[in-house]
Formats: sequence, C-alpha cells, structure tokens
Amino acid sequence: MSCITQLLKLKGDKEILPIHKECVIEGGGVYKDREFLITFTSHGTRCGYVALTPEETQKFNEERAGEYSYYPDLECHGGVTFYGEDHGAKNLLPVHCNDAWVGFDCAHSGDGHDRELTKKYFGKEIFSEEFFKSMEQLRMWGEVTHRTFDYVEAECKSIIDQLFEKAA
Repeated sequence: MSCITQLLKLKGDKEILPIHKECVIEGGGVYKDREFLITFTSHGTRCGYVALTPEETQKFNEERAGEYSYYPDLECHGGVTFYGEDHGAKNLLPVHCNDAWVGFDCAHSGDGHDRELTKKYFGKEIFSEEFFKSMEQLRMWGEVTHRTFDYVEAECKSIIDQLFEKAA
C-alpha cells in the first residue's frame, strides 16, 4: 500500500485532516486495489491524486527522460497537473514515504469555488469578496461549475481505469 492509506488512517473519522493552512485532506479510498486521495484548498477547489505502482513510476520516468515539464499521458479534468513523490501531505507521516502520485486540480476556467466549504474548513474565507468576483469574471466559457467530492472521486477512478488499460 502507498502512503495514501497511511494518510487516510491518520484522518480517521474526522471530516478533514489539515495538511497546512491552505489545504486539507477530505478523503479518498481504494478502487481496483489502487489508492486515491482528495484534497480541498483554501481557494475553494479540490484536487485528486492516484498512487502509482513502482513499475508505472519507472515507465513514466523513462518516457519523460530529458523533458522539462512532462506529465503522464492520462485524461482527467483539466489534464494532469501533478506528478511526483513530493507532496506536502506526506509530511504528516512519521516515516518517509517515496511513492509517486499523479494528480489534477479543479481550478481551471469554468471551475467554481465552494465558498461555504472554505468557511467551514478554514474558519473564514481566506480571500475577499473581490477575489471571488474577479475569479468568476475571469471564467471564459460561460457557466461556472464547482467540482464536487463525488466528481473528483470519479475522475480518480477514471485515472485508475486508464492505468489498468495502459498495463494491459
């Protein structure tokens, strides 16, 4: 098992587990024996992460050799925006954890912010009313949709399905 299982054990039955002042772990789980993690940021958006096997990590590292900003070729909301071993959540663990994760965020054009959950998790809105108004005005594609926990969970499961397809 990856360090995601250890992080979820630390979280236990608590609603959230703070990583630092601007990010919390909301949850995660196991799908097809693969682990995933869902975080919520003080910006009012979520991120999803999937733990990779050592074989997948080696394959992706070989594919990206010599490339500065390569991310694994996986389809997910907004595309892969995280790949590597260095995630702040791992600092919560008492022992070093070196598994690699692949992840994405829900802070793209068309993505909304959950202001109420931001207040609940962080005790207040980190950003001003003007910040949220300007973010909404910057959305170029009309309708703005906040990405729910269930949405991010489904995207993590889709990544896992793609990893299984690539291994076949």
